[in-house]
Amino acid sequence: MKKALLFIIFYQLVSVSAYSQSNQQKAQNLVTKYISSKYNLKSNQNLKFNPIEISRSSYADTKQYKNYVYKIDSLKLEARKIDARFAKLKTTAEINQSKKDSKNLSNQLVATSDVMIDFMTTYKGQQIGWLLKMVSGNKIISKKRFYLNMDLTEVSSVK
Repeated sequence: MKKALLFIIFYQLVSVSAYSQSNQQKAQNLVTKYISSKYNLKSNQNLKFNPIEISRSSYADTKQYKNYVYKIDSLKLEARKIDARFAKLKTTAEINQSKKDSKNLSNQLVATSDVMIDFMTTYKGQQIGWLLKMVSGNKIISKKRFYLNMDLTEVSSVK
């Protein structure tokens, strides 16, 4: 029973590594073809790549993050309005109320920023494709990061 279990575990590890290797080969072949067609290079023997990585969506693309940014911007705008009218205030009551409003806005800004930071640190993006980094290559090629689609059929962007 133990031997059968060990065999199953070994088989799964080998199949996972074969899957990763095939994705690595597909990605390298795709990038090599892309470089050949884009830069009209005859030989790509000197191209070396890092292992393929998963490209994930960014928190900056989410609606929740954009809402936090909007709220922070609107709080900052309100704070600027309070600061601008502070010089025009005449009575002590108006000045004290303005200080309270400013402190309240400051507290809201800190709280919103804390929630936004928590969201950013806990965000787990969904896989949107693959990333292949070039370690070294031809001097003509200045681009080193190749973003590939999920199916490894096209280069979606190069940075």
